[in-house]
Amino acid sequence: MSFAEINTNSIVFRKHRYRLDLSFRMVLLYFKAIRDDGLTIPERVEVSLKALVLDDTSKLRFEDKGQLLSEIFNTKINNDRDRVRAKVLKSGKRSFDFDEDESLIKAGFQQQYGIDLDRDSLSWERFTTMLDGLNEDTQFKKVIRFRLTKVSDDMDADTQTYLKQMKLIYGLKQAHTDGDGKLTPDELSIELANLDMPHKALRMKELREQGKI
Repeated sequence: MSFAEINTNSIVFRKHRYRLDLSFRMVLLYFKAIRDDGLTIPERVEVSLKALVLDDTSKLRFEDKGQLLSEIFNTKINNDRDRVRAKVLKSGKRSFDFDEDESLIKAGFQQQYGIDLDRDSLSWERFTTMLDGLNEDTQFKKVIRFRLTKVSDDMDADTQTYLKQMKLIYGLKQAHTDGDGKLTPDELSIELANLDMPHKALRMKELREQGKI
């Protein structure tokens, strides 16, 4: 969006203007709803529209609701910076997750900007711009660096060990698999490290049922 453009927080669809709530909380709720496997596709669409659209959409056909949601995402949420990032990271490797890293993001905003994300309101565009702008002194950026730095043979043994430990501690939960959905031996040892024998047995049973070991 250029300085000359004005974000009206509305969209015209089927000749009707719909007012939008593009606060970062509502956009994050949309992301959570659209990925919720516990909801049917129509339920995901309904929850997402209620989060983002202030006007009544009940008279729209389901196909139109899906199209409206798609247009909101493509024109109001998925900005140019996000599209460039997606191309750069087309391998699919994620460096952070809004849910898993919520506390780190909140701490980073408080530390650098003095903004309390539990209380203050930000637009999605401003929120993502400020998130990108967090500096290397924040724990959020340090954790991302741990996740993205590759362990290489030219590192000394201590550095390799430290980086592996940081990756295990701060790795994203969905990334903690060896490619077939199973935990690696190191990750399994971390999972069981602080449990006594009865609880280790219970945890092992849960992991087997989940197909992770």
